[in-house]
Amino acid sequence: MDVQVAVVTGSGRGAVAVVRVWGPGAGAVADAVFRPVRGGSLLETPVGRLRLGRAGAGLGDEVVAVRLDDGGGPVAELQCHGGVAAVESVVEALVQAGARRVDQTVDLLPPGGDRIEADAMADLARAPTLRSAEILLEQARGALRRELGGISCRESAGSDISARLAAIAALAARGAIGTRLLSGWKVVIAGRPNVGKSRLFNGLAGFDRSIVHPMPGVTRDVVTFRTAVAGWPVELCDTAGQCETDDPIEALGIDRARRESGIADLMVLVLDRSRPLAPADRRLLAAPTTIPRLIVANKSDLAVAWPLGEIDEASAGVLTVSAETGEGLDPLIAAIGDRLVPDPPATGAGVPFRHEHLEILARAGKRLEAGDVAGLNRALEDLLGKARSR
Repeated sequence: MDVQVAVVTGSGRGAVAVVRVWGPGAGAVADAVFRPVRGGSLLETPVGRLRLGRAGAGLGDEVVAVRLDDGGGPVAELQCHGGVAAVESVVEALVQAGARRVDQTVDLLPPGGDRIEADAMADLARAPTLRSAEILLEQARGALRRELGGISCRESAGSDISARLAAIAALAARGAIGTRLLSGWKVVIAGRPNVGKSRLFNGLAGFDRSIVHPMPGVTRDVVTFRTAVAGWPVELCDTAGQCETDDPIEALGIDRARRESGIADLMVLVLDRSRPLAPADRRLLAAPTTIPRLIVANKSDLAVAWPLGEIDEASAGVLTVSAETGEGLDPLIAAIGDRLVPDPPATGAGVPFRHEHLEILARAGKRLEAGDVAGLNRALEDLLGKARSR
């Protein structure tokens, strides 16, 4: 029995690591170290069904196990947290159960694996959140390849042109999400001084990242923090309070705040509901913007100084929170996620995740519109790349 084990997501710290076991008896070796939360053994589990459990010495690490059928013999994978210690614990348990560790640089894609799947495995090692990792893992399992296969034409597109164009458009729309799986989205917290922007920023970050002080103008530069919002990678930006000022340093901070707001994916505009709306608040509300924004009425733990209907935005679209107590933060986090990704990909959907994927898809769409079936197929072949074998 020659059972081999390797970490197929490459070196480096990521949200999720994938440990693959293959060869005659691979299922039995994986079953020996996998302790399911509930249900029978991994060997009794249908191919492709994900199982939650633990693996490793002692209590072990939480893992997701799956049996695969790649046409080349028994294969099992354990998906665990990407920390070095967690990965080593799972690998060592498999070695103790009889597997032989091999160099992770060996090409471990299953027979018929393509460039997309190889790229997805490479990006998986750098996934900043579990949700990003899950989508990339589905692409490594062939989700995008399968959808591309349904677009290609053998001879003539015929009456299916509109359906194939719609499929290309759907993939391109998902690509707007896929190309952000590593880089994430930028969310700027804006407002006049002393409305509670920094305290709200700290509440969303989960710790005191920004200095909070009742004196106006404490935040003069852009303070950033990378986190996950609704599972999506997000860079939060706390900015200087926007107001009229003669202080050159404060003015520089305000200028940077405006620049960050101009390139953000979403603005969270914070108002202080415990005090009457100031002229600066009304200027910010009336200012034209090219990016989506959420209006947040902060300090809901204090006496209310103005009704939500007083501002131009429909009152139903204003979120009330207390950055001091944390009340309303969960709905705000959900709203941020919904604004950034209003239509997340369904489980198992094909998702282009590199800009070159979108460029080639655009070329394929143009070839299809021109009735050039051969050109369409060449573009899709370029996207898939040369098939690899393990």
